[in-house]
Amino acid sequence: MRITREFALYWGTVLLCGYGAVTYGRWGLLELLVRTGTWPSDWFEFDAYGYVASMSVLQEVVFVLATLCALTAFALLLLRSRWSAAMYGAFFLASMVDWLLLVGNPFIGMGLNGYFGITINLIALSAVIMITSMGLLKGRVARR
Repeated sequence: MRITREFALYWGTVLLCGYGAVTYGRWGLLELLVRTGTWPSDWFEFDAYGYVASMSVLQEVVFVLATLCALTAFALLLLRSRWSAAMYGAFFLASMVDWLLLVGNPFIGMGLNGYFGITINLIALSAVIMITSMGLLKGRVARR
């Protein structure tokens, strides 16, 4: 079986965009567990209850928006919709604002993992725009 360039570009983009969806999905799950009081704090040393309590309402709104955009963009990409580029762009913008709002947070701070995430998400956004311009994604959701 010969792997085409289009196949490699598409699935490479899916993997790159999956990083943002998994990262924000994981933090969303953490927040859901904290809000429902089911976070297993005896398993982890991370103070998730303190972290969630330290976030402002603005940051909560931006975080939820970024999470919804990341998951929607990933689903649209899997459906080969060109709307995934716009949705991933919205996710990237919201994730940048979310990251900047974490400045000074005593639980997370501005570690190097934030720069790593920004780099991956910027490359993923570029890849989505590239495969969209190449015509690998369709205007409507592809039907099988």
